[in-house]
Amino acid sequence: MRRRGHRDIGVIGAGLSGLTAARHLIDAGHTVTLFDKGRRPGGRANTREHGSRRFDHGAQYFTIHGDAGRAWLAELRAAGVVSEWHGRLVYIDADGESAASVAERYVAVPGMVDLALHLAEGLDVRTGVRIAAARRHEDRWILTDSNRAGHGPFDRIVVAVPAPQAGPLLEAAPDLQARAQAVDMAPCWATMLAFSSRLDVRFDGAFVRDGPLTWIARNSSKPGRPDEEAWVLHFGPEWTRAHWNDDGDGIAMSALAALRDLVGPVPDPEFYRAHRWGYALASGAARDILYDPELGIGACGDWSAGGRVEGAMTSGLEIARRLTDDTFERPLTYIGAEPPA
Repeated sequence: MRRRGHRDIGVIGAGLSGLTAARHLIDAGHTVTLFDKGRRPGGRANTREHGSRRFDHGAQYFTIHGDAGRAWLAELRAAGVVSEWHGRLVYIDADGESAASVAERYVAVPGMVDLALHLAEGLDVRTGVRIAAARRHEDRWILTDSNRAGHGPFDRIVVAVPAPQAGPLLEAAPDLQARAQAVDMAPCWATMLAFSSRLDVRFDGAFVRDGPLTWIARNSSKPGRPDEEAWVLHFGPEWTRAHWNDDGDGIAMSALAALRDLVGPVPDPEFYRAHRWGYALASGAARDILYDPELGIGACGDWSAGGRVEGAMTSGLEIARRLTDDTFERPLTYIGAEPPA
């Protein structure tokens, strides 16, 4: 027998936003099932490994500005999941290098994916499942995957995927769909380079303002990583679009050439790999709570909360609050803020 107020909730997407929503919904007493097309949870909070080296090839770090984020950070630090990154960061432009703005930057240890794995612990996460459609049936929701298998029924669903992928899943809620379709998400080619010795470079991370690259970082300078030299380089959206169909080896060699243009002579890497992110950076982010209480459908993600890791977390938290406030007799524990009036 179902408890009064209990809901079966389906969450599409097991990135940081979907995982945060799921954790709070479960804490509120609901049953949650997550679906993700990837091999493991995390989305862009991901890490590649080569031997003992780790490459954070998606999200690089995160900063915290709001009360909810600070409480979330305190919990993660207490659990030993995140540490502050004290690397030296700079800007690089046509005039040379200049110190980057001072900020507390945090990373998960030993890799950014471990933040997602921590949040996913104990959750029902069904990986390798691409949800293709969501439809209403007798006041509940049925999800259909790319193999035409059905999942559900669910009382509520949360769409926690990038905005371009969210649009088709929000077809039953035209207002939410329109807001998702208004968000553009830019692509990014990421490259991972491993070297046999430390590069003679005076910084650990750089925001690049000229040229094809936008970011380069000595990933091995982050806490909890092995000392072996490991670098991650991100190409900008325009360059990525122009080279979207290039092969990965060619992308990696282009990244190596661009790195040499920035820092001078660099030896050939002992390992290289490129990864293509289709939806890396949100522009025109909604900055809104996307929830339809009559239909019981919501959407969340960094694209709905101004972008970045903290935005992903806060949007997941807010969707969980909306779903909980009108369905369950026991209030959600609000992290870092009072419940909305």
